Amino acid sequence: MTLNFEINTKPVPQARPRFFSRCRRCRWKGLRDICTKCRHSVGAYDPANCKTFKEAIAWYGKVAALRQGLRSPVDGAISINLIFQMGKNGKAVYHTKKPDIDNLAKAVKDALKGIIYKDDSQIVEAHLFKQYGEPAVKIELKTLEGA
Repeated sequence: MTLNFEINTKPVPQARPRFFSRCRRCRWKGLRDICTKCRHSVGAYDPANCKTFKEAIAWYGKVAALRQGLRSPVDGAISINLIFQMGKNGKAVYHTKKPDIDNLAKAVKDALKGIIYKDDSQIVEAHLFKQYGEPAVKIELKTLEGA
């Protein structure tokens, strides 16, 4: 199975998760003081721009999978090819500035988890490119034979 799709949006890297803690009873919010009367809830979340980007990748992945006839995530080994186009530059071809290519790839791999493949540990081969061009993310996924 080979799956190709493109998203015409500016690539967003996977950001560090944001953490929070709060108490429902006394409305305590913060990390320094400790409320001794109540139980606190602690959690983490993705920043808004990263969450929106991952939702867009997931949606386009679902549409591409349905067009290919893929109804459930695959089990075997997968090869992924990602091209990140970061914006226009008249002279250079390769984008050598931040964000890191690893963080860009992590956001895409996390977004497709549970849609195309069960877990991103199934990816055994990855080709990553970061270049100048109209902002877009080009994704190609292949299942590998004999795995």
